[in-house]
Amino acid sequence: MCPSITETLVAIGGLKRLAAATRYCVRPRGLLWGLPRIGGTKDPDIGRVLDLKPDLVFANEEENRLEDVKALEEAGIAVDVTFPKTVSDVPAAVRRWGRALADGAELEAESLARRIEEEHAALARESPRPVPFLYAYWIWRDPWMTVSDDTYIADLLRLAGGVNVFGREPERYPSATPSGALDLGADVHFFPSEPYPFRRHRHEALTEELFGRERVRLFVSGDDYCWHGVRTLDGLRAMRQLRKQLASER
Repeated sequence: MCPSITETLVAIGGLKRLAAATRYCVRPRGLLWGLPRIGGTKDPDIGRVLDLKPDLVFANEEENRLEDVKALEEAGIAVDVTFPKTVSDVPAAVRRWGRALADGAELEAESLARRIEEEHAALARESPRPVPFLYAYWIWRDPWMTVSDDTYIADLLRLAGGVNVFGREPERYPSATPSGALDLGADVHFFPSEPYPFRRHRHEALTEELFGRERVRLFVSGDDYCWHGVRTLDGLRAMRQLRKQLASER
């Protein structure tokens, strides 16, 4: 019931055992055609899930609703719920999914988990003191919303030297304003492709007007910045590229 988990289950050999997924589970591209769909992450068709008689449902504490998880469990369906908040949390989650699938998936999961750990460590070794930058990561507009430090996104950006100007906000996804971010000194602004579909060709002029031409405005893949699991490898590569890009601009 979570797109990043679906993608990772396929990566560790679970494709043929998937009974269904949400309509947002579209990766790996081209491999999920014909897979039954059970609604969205926030509004799954519980009756449809029960009709499929799965042995196990994979869910995420943030992406999925507690009431849906409870409904499945009360109906006798086992539910695996994970919630990685940092890059360091991901390998353990991957290994857990491998154990849950069994039948050889443990080995694939262990291989993936080690790759993530190795890439994570390598990134830290490459530049122990990356050039720090103050940033805001915008996940929505009208109203504008951002992220606090209690998020996987912020932990990932920290690896590139990012200092979140909204990091100490008590809410994980606080409302904010462009002017508020500028007042706090944010000179790098991220506009991901999800959950709000920011696109350069649509929003370049707007972001220039609101944030200023002199600020760094980056339109990035939301999948790479917020999906965990196998996509964490792409996120780490993105942080390596971000370090180089910002270092060259300063």
